[in-house]
Amino acid sequence: MRKNFGKFAGLFALLAVILVGCGMATDQEPTPDAVAIKTQAVETAMAEMTVQAALNPSATPVPPTITPLPTATRFTQIPVAAGGSSSGGSTSGGSGGGGSKIATRTPTWPSWSSDDYRCEFVDQYPYDQAQKAGTEYDIVWTVRNIGDRKWWTNLTEVVRLSGAEIAPYKSYQLPKNVEPGETVQIRVDIHLPTNPTDQMLTTEWGIKNDKGTVFCRFYHSIPRLY
Repeated sequence: MRKNFGKFAGLFALLAVILVGCGMATDQEPTPDAVAIKTQAVETAMAEMTVQAALNPSATPVPPTITPLPTATRFTQIPVAAGGSSSGGSTSGGSGGGGSKIATRTPTWPSWSSDDYRCEFVDQYPYDQAQKAGTEYDIVWTVRNIGDRKWWTNLTEVVRLSGAEIAPYKSYQLPKNVEPGETVQIRVDIHLPTNPTDQMLTTEWGIKNDKGTVFCRFYHSIPRLY
């Protein structure tokens, strides 16, 4: 009897140890693997980033277009012959040793310009009107020198341009030297035909300089002869 009790007591003790062990194992939560936790966290973050990228796509920046700068224009200097000048006026050349010289065209300037010889009509007597046939009188024009040069009596001449039928003389000497701004009276003889006519008669005159150019013109017209 005592032997059986001992056996049962041993079995009860072993059972109690097993039950206690099972109870402790049941109450304690298993420790998770650290590596598995880190792997799961990385995968979760990557999935979240993928979703955010799909929901908020960012525009790819386009590089700015580079506009090329305009090419600078080179100004070529006009070659000037040796001894000359690049400014206005004539250039003087010369022969010298060593190499050939570039030929340039030398401008030819007139001895006078349109501003040198100019005139302004001031007055006339008698005025253009009907005249009696066969009348002889002097027509007087007053003109002013508005140019830049003096009118010299030996360099200028009053010449007839048309109207020989009423003005028999073809030229006259300028009565005096005329400074710029001064006036001069030019007198021409008029001889009218002896026969009356309704045809207008005109004679034109001018002042000619020493270059042969007429720079001042004036005329006298008679509408009819009675």
